[in-house]
Amino acid sequence: MTLVAGIDSSTQSCKVVVRDADTGELVREGRAKHPDGTEVAPAAWDAALTEAIGAAGGLDDVAAVAVGGQQHGMVCLDEAGQVVRPALLWNDTRSAGAATDLIAELGN
Repeated sequence: MTLVAGIDSSTQSCKVVVRDADTGELVREGRAKHPDGTEVAPAAWDAALTEAIGAAGGLDDVAAVAVGGQQHGMVCLDEAGQVVRPALLWNDTRSAGAATDLIAELGN
């Protein structure tokens, strides 16, 4: 049996499913929660991925992996590629007032 895996790193959790490539049958799965909030330390995503892979029985016997993730999250890095602050997620609305002001000042 050839196994394939899907990994979804969404806003709330990381999910891993391992399926039979020929039949699509679910063989095993794992999940790990992400921290709540509008800012997240990117290391928490890595920890959740590791936990979800472990809960799914690992990927050593998997032939291929597809990965999907939440978008509109900003991870700021320094010149060396190191994270400099928690990632800002799509659901952070603190700048909404500033955006409204810019639209009023500059137009659409």
